Amino acid sequence: MGTGGARFAGPPPALNVSLAGILLLFVASRLLYVVLIHPSYLSPQLGDELYVGTIAQELVTGSTLPFVEYRANNFALGTVVIGALAAGFFLLFGPTVFALKLAPLLVSTLTLVFWYRTIQRYAGERVAGYFGLLFCFSPPLLTAYSVAALGDHSQSIVFSALTVFLLFRMLSEEKPSRAYPVLLGLTAGVGLWFAYIYGLTLLALLGFWLWHDTGMLRQPRFAWFAIGFVMGFSPWIVMNLQTHFAGLVIDDKSVWEHFGLAHLWDGLARPRTLAPYEFFATIASDDPWDLYRRVVNLLFSLLFLGPILTAGVLHLKTGRSAPVGVNDRGRGPRETRPSRTHPTQPTLVGFGILYAVVFTLAVQFSDFRAPRYYVPAYPFLFFLTAYSLARCQDLVPRVQRQIQTIFLASVVVLWLGTHASLLSLERPGITLSAKGYAYAWMPWVYLDTHAPSGLEDRLFAFTPVGSSDRELILDVMQRPFLSDILPKLAADDQRQLSRGIAWMLAEAAPLNGQAEDFARLERLIPPGFDRYFYYQVGAVSMRRHPNELTKAVAAVEFLRHRSATAHHLALIGIYRTWPWLAALNSSPEALAKTPAAVAPASAPHYWRAIGDLAGRYWYDADQSLSLLNARLQAFVPRLDPAVQRSFLQGVGEFLSVRIRSTPWVAPAELEHFPPAYHQALFEGWGMALGEDEFFYSPDYGSLLWTAWTKGLSARSLVSVQQGKAHFEALFEEPASRVLKPPRQAP
Repeated sequence: MGTGGARFAGPPPALNVSLAGILLLFVASRLLYVVLIHPSYLSPQLGDELYVGTIAQELVTGSTLPFVEYRANNFALGTVVIGALAAGFFLLFGPTVFALKLAPLLVSTLTLVFWYRTIQRYAGERVAGYFGLLFCFSPPLLTAYSVAALGDHSQSIVFSALTVFLLFRMLSEEKPSRAYPVLLGLTAGVGLWFAYIYGLTLLALLGFWLWHDTGMLRQPRFAWFAIGFVMGFSPWIVMNLQTHFAGLVIDDKSVWEHFGLAHLWDGLARPRTLAPYEFFATIASDDPWDLYRRVVNLLFSLLFLGPILTAGVLHLKTGRSAPVGVNDRGRGPRETRPSRTHPTQPTLVGFGILYAVVFTLAVQFSDFRAPRYYVPAYPFLFFLTAYSLARCQDLVPRVQRQIQTIFLASVVVLWLGTHASLLSLERPGITLSAKGYAYAWMPWVYLDTHAPSGLEDRLFAFTPVGSSDRELILDVMQRPFLSDILPKLAADDQRQLSRGIAWMLAEAAPLNGQAEDFARLERLIPPGFDRYFYYQVGAVSMRRHPNELTKAVAAVEFLRHRSATAHHLALIGIYRTWPWLAALNSSPEALAKTPAAVAPASAPHYWRAIGDLAGRYWYDADQSLSLLNARLQAFVPRLDPAVQRSFLQGVGEFLSVRIRSTPWVAPAELEHFPPAYHQALFEGWGMALGEDEFFYSPDYGSLLWTAWTKGLSARSLVSVQQGKAHFEALFEEPASRVLKPPRQAP
């Protein structure tokens, strides 16, 4: 097969790359990313990743539960698989964030190996080289997921890569054997229970196979494929027989309930919700800053779609067939064996196009639209782009080298430009010492996997907990695993797990004054963690009455008769949660003119919440610190001097959350505000740091401290420390050094 015109210009320019070089580049770039990552971008799903680290730590220190009981959900066992891999790296390098991220890095490296070998054999050396470079210099979103130990969609891509590799090896055999069909079926079975999104690859596999061999169902190798699939999928079957097929429920709905024609009609009515548009609108970044996100996504979309569309136009214009399978070394085509029942030959580009169609339709007809669901499609997009680029070179032979140079320069420059803002040189290697697990998530995960009624989903949907749900939580808290695991943990891990238990008990708290039910929960609180419990009861009350502050306050009034401290902490929890949920229907001026009736002890917390709301109201409108500065200077003097400090602390809390997600805004820019405001603003900054540490872990708090205090003056750093200490003081009370298991409720 000729390359069309190449005879006039000589062979296509060589890339001078090999699989070893590509792998070295990939691993080196990802390790550099992990070591230098800005703490604010540590993970796209930090809580989920830290729980996988907890699985690894449990396996290293001696598991308390059976292996599969550590699963993060009932519909995928990928979390325990990645947890087991991470356990090996924990043994080698210690339980750090760096060691945790080596597990997904290993999976991503295997993915690159399988894809490269497949493309090299069935599409040519040049296409494989382009694919390898695109995989190495990937968009920031894929870079983050390639080292995120989640055990879900981001790691399922290795099964898709292995599937394509085995499928084409099987179809290209001169003499059919049993090995490849069995391995292909085993890969499909394991891949499907690893993460359901692999089902799209399975559909493409079966459709592609049937299209090129209509009699496949009658052939022995399909029977061997089916046997391998049953072997690989049997762990899912066994597990779900024991859980009444809870694995068919995702987000409190059965799998098929997530699909429907309504999603298609919605997309047709609003084209921006169509699956292809949404994919390319978040292909590189889902950053909340619209301008940055739009520019970056547009550039990467042009990078990938440009060669594909150009190759299509040139193909239509020249009318020549694509040189699929041409060996760049000039030794002729290396195609798969022609099917006996179909006139066309199975081609890798054909499979890639079929997968793209299946993926687009599946996403369009479903509500699975978050960027994490798009990760499995990236390797197929890279291959189609690489193939199209080589096709463009063959169709326009006189500018082959220019095409290659411009494209590769664009890939490298765009990758460097978009990743530079995600890195930090202030304290390199911080992931080498930060703890890569957090026991605070264990009670929540255990409840999620052992509550077939979807209790956790109702808790986070702000739905009041009924008596049956409360009994379930009480039962979970009294099961042996919690009492068995606490004594073996180190002091810091004990505190994390105990906080998690206190939070979960608070979620089940009755807010109607049922003293007996409330007392049963109180008796299960780990000693020394009562204050965490009461604080979280206030947060629960606010979540159950979003936008209704008065009702939330009234719902915890019964605590006043139990303990003044308990009631006060619940009010603090309400006021700190209120800004997260409140709709901005009123301006800061209106809120300040009609303040709620608040007890003197709670007034500082109330005005901090007002400051947080005001900061969001002003800053989100134009995202300009200078305009916010001007508005504060006009507004703050009109407030009562007694509340000005608390108000500014609330503004500082809000800004700490916003600025951590916008690395192009340095924390030191707050020092451009009036000096009289500095102390209060940075105290609020420290309170936000304390709250993040409260919800995650002290190690994560230390990461944020490095990122969020970069460039601050010594005086500002002192204010940050004071604010953090002020928040931590809310929960200080005498506690024994070694925590005891929760007391049993009668």
